[in-house]
Amino acid sequence: MLSSRKQPNTAEMKRKLSLLLPLLFVISCNGPETTVTNFVYRDGTVLRRVEMQNTEYKFGQNVMRVPVDSTWTTNDSISISPDGDTTWYVTAEKIFDSAEAINESYLSDSGSNRGIPRSVAFKREFKWFTTTFYFSEKCSKTMIYGYPKEDYLSNEEIEFMMLPKKIMVAKLTGPDSTAYHAMKDSLDHKRDLWTTKSFISDWIEEAGRLCEASGKDSLTTEILRLHENAFNEIIEPDRNMSNNCIPILGEKICSRFSPELDTAQNVVMERLNPSIFFEDYTLQIVMPAKVIKTNGYLISGGELAWPVTGDHFLTSDYIMFAEARIINYWAIILTLIFLSGLILLIVQFRNRP
Repeated sequence: MLSSRKQPNTAEMKRKLSLLLPLLFVISCNGPETTVTNFVYRDGTVLRRVEMQNTEYKFGQNVMRVPVDSTWTTNDSISISPDGDTTWYVTAEKIFDSAEAINESYLSDSGSNRGIPRSVAFKREFKWFTTTFYFSEKCSKTMIYGYPKEDYLSNEEIEFMMLPKKIMVAKLTGPDSTAYHAMKDSLDHKRDLWTTKSFISDWIEEAGRLCEASGKDSLTTEILRLHENAFNEIIEPDRNMSNNCIPILGEKICSRFSPELDTAQNVVMERLNPSIFFEDYTLQIVMPAKVIKTNGYLISGGELAWPVTGDHFLTSDYIMFAEARIINYWAIILTLIFLSGLILLIVQFRNRP
């Protein structure tokens, strides 16, 4: 029977819980700042440009945010500021015949973000008077049973989180910086809560599955789910979950199911690692016609931009897309010619004696 021991002090548990959260959103300072731009053409080919800058000349395969190899055309340069600070720049370009070719490069990625499944899609649809083009990049979610960010973040906070890095920095240093820093603080706090609860949710499902499969027949997913709120209060990052759970489940139960509880913790952490250590970058898309629909941010150069960071695909697929449309004037002209000819024939037929 599960223990009904008195729960530990809430404030103290929250303090201990906060020690875990910085691990979940590591901002890397070791690799180059990177912008990836897809120039999409009407035939489905894509010119992919990767622009990197770093304070050290470190642009090896192990720090690449997206796959770049010897088949790309590369150029590098250097700049020295008046203060003597040196910045190295590397630009790599390659034309891909199709979206599938880019996906193949992702499958063979050996860079720093190889643990995150990523893919692109291109679709062209001819509708006589118009032709539409759709292009997207997707990062697949890492947590299976996590909660949607919309459950914890306001629309305004989500919009702020979706700002490209340069735009966000500009707002945080601009005339309204105080308001934006307050929003960032609120966002960070709520994001911590969302992340922790999603972690526990994934752990409950994995632990319940393993416990039920063990044949010991006394600890199920439903039982663990009943204690979800309590689990959120007691995490200590330097302890196994079987020890963390003793105040809630009791020492006897935790001892009996320690292999399952700890294995589930390891499974979820392995699942999370690609997001935890994800090296962020900015993605840009340039479409071949007027954009009619997108979830990106239009920047001054006309590109559509998105931030790509580990929290964007923590609990749901992160799809960055743009849809463009051209008007087929030749089709309009042909249609008018056809209709004019048809009307002329009808008039001539009716005027026959």
